[in-house]
Amino acid sequence: MDLVSGAASTAHVPVLLHESIDLLQPERGGLFVDCTLGAGGHSRALLNRLPDDAQLICLDRDDRAHRQAHQTGLADEPRVRLVKAAFGDLPEILGSDCGRVTGLLADLGPSSMQLDEAGRGFSFQRDEPLSMVMDSDQEADAAHWLNLVSESELADVLFHLGEERQARRVAAALVRARPLERTGELAEAICQSLGQWPRPGKKHPATQCFMAIRMAVNDELGQLDRLMENLGLILAPGGIAGIISFHGLEHRRVRRWVRRVSTDDYGPKEMARREPLVRATFDNLTRRGMAPSADEIAVNPRARSAQLRCVRRRG
Repeated sequence: MDLVSGAASTAHVPVLLHESIDLLQPERGGLFVDCTLGAGGHSRALLNRLPDDAQLICLDRDDRAHRQAHQTGLADEPRVRLVKAAFGDLPEILGSDCGRVTGLLADLGPSSMQLDEAGRGFSFQRDEPLSMVMDSDQEADAAHWLNLVSESELADVLFHLGEERQARRVAAALVRARPLERTGELAEAICQSLGQWPRPGKKHPATQCFMAIRMAVNDELGQLDRLMENLGLILAPGGIAGIISFHGLEHRRVRRWVRRVSTDDYGPKEMARREPLVRATFDNLTRRGMAPSADEIAVNPRARSAQLRCVRRRG
């Protein structure tokens, strides 16, 4: 998956495919979860290496992903169970299977299908209704949110989620431009407020703001936080989880969580304890994170910012 809504259309190529599947070790069998089905690339790769008695739960909150799974025959695979849900709700979805998951993969951000499909409102490359919702059943889309949110909250979202340095100026301009109903209107208002316009070969000035609004509308960081904090309950002892992130905000969030749960806590340094107060609950399998190879980036430019981090539950 990918977040650069201005990128040109490319084939739906799964990112860090071989690296992520190798780390999950599907040959062990058991129960696996693909938290972000998308076009099904990672799921199919898992199925190719899962034993016949294994199970694979495929989650996605986008109806398009489920339709494609039926069209391609993935849904007919006896080892597969499709679930329309967000991965932040995984403990409730698993029910009695919570604590039995052998392997889990989450590929963050919108899928290439969502970015490329006309009418979804994720991209400023087309003038279309301002939707941006990953879940088609969600009533509050980006236009609804933008036209109701307070200026101060909007500025906070643009600054914290989009890391837009001119967040207050942009927020004030967007409030003045209400009602905003189309991607073209939003992109133009952002560019005017920044005094910057698209240039060939350069990142579109609206990129960071579009990303921030999309993340807020879909509660992307909230979903990620809930998934990570529940992994200790979800995974079986020895279970492995992989998370593919795509931008600095996600990278830092995942990296800090991995560091926290894979490091023994000895308390304040002045205590000089021999034994940790709290022992690490996970092993870090990717010390610095894994990045795509130059060959993969050449084939799939959207992979260029991806990072994969994997942990294994102790016990």
